[in-house]
Amino acid sequence: MTRSARAALKQPTRTDKPAEPVIDTVIDTDTRLRYRLIHDQLKSAIVLGRIVPGLVLLEGPVARIFGTSRVPVRKAFEMLHADGLLHTFEGRGYLVASPDGSVPEPVRAPLSEAELGFEQAQAPLELPSNSERIYHALEAAVSIAIAFGHYRIDESLAAESFGVSRSAVREALSRLRDFGLVEKSAYSHWLAGPLTARAVAQDYELRVLLEPAALRASYPKLSREMIENAFAEIEGAIRAPDSIDADGIQRLETTLHVDLLQHAPNKKLLGTIDHALMPLTVNHAFFHAFNLHPEPATLVEHRAVLRSLLDGNIDAAADALLVHLHAAHKRTLQRLKVLAVLPEPDLPVYMQRII
Repeated sequence: MTRSARAALKQPTRTDKPAEPVIDTVIDTDTRLRYRLIHDQLKSAIVLGRIVPGLVLLEGPVARIFGTSRVPVRKAFEMLHADGLLHTFEGRGYLVASPDGSVPEPVRAPLSEAELGFEQAQAPLELPSNSERIYHALEAAVSIAIAFGHYRIDESLAAESFGVSRSAVREALSRLRDFGLVEKSAYSHWLAGPLTARAVAQDYELRVLLEPAALRASYPKLSREMIENAFAEIEGAIRAPDSIDADGIQRLETTLHVDLLQHAPNKKLLGTIDHALMPLTVNHAFFHAFNLHPEPATLVEHRAVLRSLLDGNIDAAADALLVHLHAAHKRTLQRLKVLAVLPEPDLPVYMQRII
């Protein structure tokens, strides 16, 4: 499951119950991000006087500058018009309003990146590519599936589901391969799972050796505020465990096993730990399948680590983390046994079970 919390899957499924396709969710999210960024950048340039009043803004040229389609540009224009920063006129496009809000004479000239405050085209936006925006949905689907068996991922069906090219899907899957979530067969098929008890045990063997060392290395650069916030969140979970769902549990685990370790200078060490976080997949799938809340023992173990960090006792914190990992290993193996007898969950059509 690596570093990110798992979103609910909304893909076309192989059941009679229809589900909202992820293609709509992903594209809508991406569009919202883009039109807001475009709106904010244009608004800033107009208010600061970088763009001459009366300049005619057209969807096509602005879309090319931002490296996007015309749809989010059109939405940004509509918002700026509602704010009184753009005016409509008899020609195509919009006019940039005068500082006093009056309608100036049209000025037909190209809009430059410099006028928008860019040192180079698109630099401040870093808008996601197709492969980036589908990556987390793919990761979520794979992470859930591997707890239930062995699957092949069909590139063509994934591309159709997401409304992107196969190359975009291939690029996202290649990133998942780097984290050990998928592999490519000798016949160039993308494969995922199964997640076995042996694989879980091997991951915990690595984590027991490496995570305490990473915590020690990261500790000098951890801010007091971060530790206090993490401790307060655990205390809140202990007081009201019923308020914490599967995704909330995942956030707590990510704080302990990712965020607290992130400042360790040895990036190869962190990369190895990242590849061994698959047991988090089992736990998330388990709590999600049964709609469970966190166990008190887990929360108390987390608190022991954070309490020692607040006290400035890194040795005690590393020992508490070790105790937690050994206990979590036993709990995860028990959960994996329970998941093995559950029916296969609804999965996207591009996830095809291998018998």
